[in-house]
Amino acid sequence: MPFPGLLQAAVAPSWVGPTAAISLAVIAVAFVVLALGMLRVLAAVRGQLSDAGRLLSSVQDDVRTTVKSVRDLSEQGRELVVMVRHEAGAFAQTSRRLRRKVVRGMDRVEERLQDLDALYGVVHEEVEESALDVAAALRTFRRGDGMIGRVRRMLVPGR
Repeated sequence: MPFPGLLQAAVAPSWVGPTAAISLAVIAVAFVVLALGMLRVLAAVRGQLSDAGRLLSSVQDDVRTTVKSVRDLSEQGRELVVMVRHEAGAFAQTSRRLRRKVVRGMDRVEERLQDLDALYGVVHEEVEESALDVAAALRTFRRGDGMIGRVRRMLVPGR
């Protein structure tokens, strides 16, 4: 066995060179086809990105319009809340004023009813006393004990 460190140079067969050249050509063509395929895919991706950009731009416009509408609606809501608060305050104030007037009116009605009750009591007593006086006068007149009876006895001769 010869020394492993020594290598002998041998002559390569003649088919190796052309085969290596053909394989390199095939590899080069494969890389060219791969590059063309990549370019085509990149073109398609670029078209899709362009479409997506237009769609995104459209969505951005829609979002801007929606945000503006929401802000306007929010502002109108705030104005409505302020108006409702104002109206509720005015309604409460009117209600308080009306309640005060009703209470004052009821107080006056109670005072007048008490006055009317007192007046009724006085009138009732007076009517009662007058009725008793009239009844007593009629009794006296029937009996003839009063002044009219005396006058009648003087004018009319005895019976």
